[in-house]
Amino acid sequence: MTHDVQLLRRYADEGFEPAFSELVSLHVDLVYSVAVRLVGGDTHLAQDVTQTVFTDLSRKAGSLPRGVVLAGWLHRHTFFVASSLVRTE
Repeated sequence: MTHDVQLLRRYADEGFEPAFSELVSLHVDLVYSVAVRLVGGDTHLAQDVTQTVFTDLSRKAGSLPRGVVLAGWLHRHTFFVASSLVRTE
């Protein structure tokens, strides 16, 4: 089990906030850089995308599959959130 999955399980199962904070710290740069690219360089919109992605992760943590590759899920979800926000704009 990877460190990401262990942190995710700890947050989902126990509500251990420091585990979620560590996940955010580990992956915020990835999510933000993908978001900036997808929203055409609009840094404010990229920040909104990033916040939404991690808010969604906190809500969905318990329902993600046990063996999820978190970086892959975050990348894909960032794409969906950014696409939705760009269409809305």
